Amino acid sequence: MKQLKEFFADKKVVSVIDVGTGSGDFIPVLKEVFPGAQIIGIDPNAESLKEARVKHPDANFGEMNAENLKFADNSFEVASISMALHHLSDVQKALNEMKRVVKKDGWIIVNELFSDYLNPAQEVHKMFHHFRSRIDRLNGISHHETFKKEQIIEMVKTSGIQILLEFEHKNEKNLVAEKGELEIRIKKMNEHLKKIKNLPEYHELKPQIAVFRLKAKKYGFQNATRIVLVGKPVL
Repeated sequence: MKQLKEFFADKKVVSVIDVGTGSGDFIPVLKEVFPGAQIIGIDPNAESLKEARVKHPDANFGEMNAENLKFADNSFEVASISMALHHLSDVQKALNEMKRVVKKDGWIIVNELFSDYLNPAQEVHKMFHHFRSRIDRLNGISHHETFKKEQIIEMVKTSGIQILLEFEHKNEKNLVAEKGELEIRIKKMNEHLKKIKNLPEYHELKPQIAVFRLKAKKYGFQNATRIVLVGKPVL
């Protein structure tokens, strides 16, 4: 992300924690923005971390929740969270933990997709995401629907973070343009649906897969726009 590189070009950063790192998808961005920095990724999902370790053997990883970071105060120059706010059981607690573990003059980066101002292909992505998030919630897993842009900004401000950089990031690639890609996503939807086969919502959600197929063929499937915020803890 060009804006991040330019913003941090004159700032010394040697340690970064990536909260809710999953399989490490945001780590290439962090490596590019903070070359040579020590990067630690944390996530509660052991299987995702296993994949992250294979993809990024030069980074370190730990299994823990964003709401309870097992690090001392003032441990990192930067704390980032990418595409994970909507997975948190307590967003404010997690942001407060990120504030705690960054140094007094440290930085917090939030990269999160939002649900409004989307084109038709992005609305298809939102449908895909909300299908899975509802099934997760039915299974007792914390997974919110996509937040609106202003909600994300307000969450960050409410947590006591002063926003100093704000921009949008969009990937206009049609993710089902390649042969077989649409069927891969439909297969994933069916796999998730099986997790609630004994619940009444199964019959409500099943027709959505056919609707998703029709809309993806008509409009394409494009990642929802993300908002990127960089700020400092308010002392």
